Amino acid sequence: MFKYFHLTKLQRLGILKWSLYGLLTLLVLLLQTVVLSKHTGLASKPALLPGLIVCVCVREGPEKGGAYSILAALLWCLSGADFGNLSVAVVPVGAMLAAVLCRAVLTLRFFPTALCCLAVTLLDASVIFAFKLILPPAVALPNYWRVLLPAVAAAMVFVPIHYGLVKLISRIGVHDAL
Repeated sequence: MFKYFHLTKLQRLGILKWSLYGLLTLLVLLLQTVVLSKHTGLASKPALLPGLIVCVCVREGPEKGGAYSILAALLWCLSGADFGNLSVAVVPVGAMLAAVLCRAVLTLRFFPTALCCLAVTLLDASVIFAFKLILPPAVALPNYWRVLLPAVAAAMVFVPIHYGLVKLISRIGVHDAL
């Protein structure tokens, strides 16, 4: 059966690249849900996954990165994230818009990518906060400044690590294709 199953070197490298992206996503999800949810000094838990999703989407482009962002956001939702169904809608759309913006207007460098990560993470947290304002038990509006913005700032600390790892992984298979 396996004698007809031939993969080229480029296909094997593509499988390796996307497997490493999946492993990185699982590690960040574990860090976010297990370590930072219990041992954080902040009043709110930082969401690390939107920054990683945006970094991958910007590096891989809106097509491949968009498919990754939908799958990663769905995994995040199924892990029991707070208002994860909103994140499935907001994060992939924001990541794909960030990828289009970085490819068309900005450059594929760290600072534009970090700015896009900040925008998508803040948008996701703000949409979830808006729904928490409406639905009971409602949160107070001053919590936006006191709780949510420090959590977004804490999530931005991890963006350079995400960007560096994604940049290394995205180079797999690039030079062999030429």
